[in-house]
Parts: sequence; structure tokens; C-alpha cells
Amino acid sequence: MDLFMNRNRTGVALALAALAWGCGRHEVDLATLASNSDQVIWEAGQKALKGKQWELARQHFRRIVDGFPQSPLVPQARLAAGDAYFSEGGAGSLTLAAGQYREFLNVFPSHPRGDYAQFQIAESYFSQKNSPDRDPTQVIQALDDYLLFLDRYPDSPLAKSARERVKVCRGSLARSEFAVAYFYQKSRKAYRAAIPRYENILKNYPDFEQTDETLLRLGQCLTFSGRPAEAAPVLARLLEEYPESSFVKDARVLMETPGDPKASPASGK
Repeated sequence: MDLFMNRNRTGVALALAALAWGCGRHEVDLATLASNSDQVIWEAGQKALKGKQWELARQHFRRIVDGFPQSPLVPQARLAAGDAYFSEGGAGSLTLAAGQYREFLNVFPSHPRGDYAQFQIAESYFSQKNSPDRDPTQVIQALDDYLLFLDRYPDSPLAKSARERVKVCRGSLARSEFAVAYFYQKSRKAYRAAIPRYENILKNYPDFEQTDETLLRLGQCLTFSGRPAEAAPVLARLLEEYPESSFVKDARVLMETPGDPKASPASGK
């Protein structure tokens, strides 16, 4: 029995030494990590978190999860580990943060702070979003997770912020789609390739701030593709819904002289 206990103590000591080594330059209080009090370790983790000692904080929170599986602090420790990654920032840490929050939801699917975890997953991707002219993958993922949040937690205090984020994500994706469509139209005169992208914007992003221009560009592409009959209602919608738009004049000219791209002064703008 003594031999077993000695080996066990040795194993714990080695594990704690490994934790200390993993904390890098931050000084580790081995007594705290070895403490039999989950509360003491939790407070040390919070202190490290406030001091922006991200890895040290995570070590304390992991110690609670691994060493005190029955502790009521385990859910908080899992969330706090995610917060440490999120606050650290950077693509790698933000991705790890999303993973931590997802793990929390898997382990505690009905926890009262599930709304926070789901919201933070979306925030982790939103924080990595690129400008509209670059890869939209992170924005798409963020939008999916915000919508999932609103579906699961519609009455959460965070719902208002989630709806605002959804609007921002939709706007970013719409601008990205518009940029590609306009590139096809202007640079390559590939009107047929641009048409479905403009149509997608009108269908899926009705609150896009450039809807009036989207209607004009779609009308142009339809007209220059030999489909003036389909362009007519699109341009008519522009005149009806956006009578003060700066694109109304170009739409009227296009309706009067359909067919040749050169007939529309807007075709090259």
C-alpha cells in the first residue's frame, strides 16, 4: 500500500510539474494546483484571467475539471477556459474557444448558461471575419451559430445582440456576393454568371443597403443577355420602391433603349 501511495504521489507531482512547464514564463503556484480546495483553485484561475495570464488561467480551470469532477464549479470552469481562449484572441485561440464552448454544451446541454456558450461560439467566428472582398467562411459559420442561438434561446438577454450580429453578417455576405457579381459583369462582361448572384442577393438579403443598385445591375445583365422581358419588372421595381435612388435615371434609360450594353451609361460604372 505504501509503495502504491508513493507512486501515486510521484505521479501527481510529475503531472503538476508538467502543468507548470506548460505555463511558460508565468510563475506557477504548485501549492495552489495541488490544493484540495476547488474554490482556492477557482479563485487563482480568476486572478490569472484578470491578469491576462491566459495559459495559467486555463491550467487552473482544467485542474478543477479533471481533479474535482463532482464540483459545482466544473461548469463555470469549462466556460472560463473558453473565455481565456476567447480573450487571448487570434485565429487559433478563437477557434479553440469555440471548441471549448461547444464541449460545454455537449456536457451540459440544459445548463442555465447554455445561451452564453452558444452566443460565444458565434462570437468566436464573428471575431475572425474578413472584409467582404475576402473569404466569407467565418461569417457564414458565425451567422449559422447566431441563428442557432436565436432558435434555441429566443428569450435570452443576449438575443438582441444576436439579432444585430445577424444583420451585420447578412450585410457582409451580401456585399461579398455583390462584389463577385459586379466583377463578372464589369470586368468579364459575363452577364449570365452575374445574374444568379444578383438574384440570390434579392432573395436572401432583402435588407441589403444596396438593393436599389442590385436591381439596376440585374436589370442590365438580363437585358444584355437578351432577356429584356425579364429585366422590365426588375427595373420597374427599382422605380417603384426606390424613386429617390441615384440609379433611377440609368434604369429609365435602359428601359427606353434595351439590347446594346453601350446604350446604358450605367453599364460601365
